Amino acid sequence: MLKYLRCCVAETTVHEKGINQPKDGIWFDLPDNLKQNDDPASGLEDRPQVDLQNGDKYAGQWRGETRQGHGVVIRPDGSRYAGQFVDDRASGTGKCSHANGDGYAGDWLDDMAHGQGKFMHKDGSSYTGQWHKDMKFGQGQEIWDDRSEFKGEYRDGKKHGYGVFSSVDGATFAGQFSEDAMDGEGTYTFADGRIYQGQWRNSQMNGAGIMRWPDGRTYEGEYLEDRKSGQGKFVWPDGRSYAGQWMAGKQHGVGCYLDAKGRSRRGEWSHGSRSRWMEAP
Repeated sequence: MLKYLRCCVAETTVHEKGINQPKDGIWFDLPDNLKQNDDPASGLEDRPQVDLQNGDKYAGQWRGETRQGHGVVIRPDGSRYAGQFVDDRASGTGKCSHANGDGYAGDWLDDMAHGQGKFMHKDGSSYTGQWHKDMKFGQGQEIWDDRSEFKGEYRDGKKHGYGVFSSVDGATFAGQFSEDAMDGEGTYTFADGRIYQGQWRNSQMNGAGIMRWPDGRTYEGEYLEDRKSGQGKFVWPDGRSYAGQWMAGKQHGVGCYLDAKGRSRRGEWSHGSRSRWMEAP
């Protein structure tokens, strides 16, 4: 029994949205180069539609009692596959459509999406790229129904490796992914113009990095769960700076403050407020 419905099953995660389904004629009219006439030398024979034991209907080519060549399968729920068969399995080029409006067109091997292909969801999102045994694997491009986009590497169905994500609001991320999360080195450009370049873990700024603001402010140092934490230096556009300890996004601990005239003083801060100077001006 064909397993193509498993490949084309609709996902519910945000990472599996896709583009509008074309009309049925696009899906189920086989390309001319896939249509073959009976050829005694090939051993293939065209036969009319038959009912299979599992409830499917099949019309197409056979070699003896084995589906071989091109054909169309219709399942009881209305799902369909049109394409090539090898040894009773979808193998080669083919197109499938779910009753729910989702579909896949591309390469197949042993009833699985394998090679190059495009998966389309009825909500307006899609994945176009490489597949390995029904899983996104290799280079691919994903487009969501709001036109956000990802181009990059996949492994076992998830974003994994280097990729570039572009959001409809103008935000972008270019860097490393691990199992769908931003993880490793990467640069994130925020919609408000901020740019962070540095380390990530589980889609959060985590580790060493540099944040730059459009007005000229900068922070270079350590982050923990998207907040300045550890050692870091913050510089204001007028030349003032604070270099020292941070916690939960605020100055916390010992640090050195440099004023706009270049005078520095060492002090102690608590949750963003200076507690005391540790030396005279």
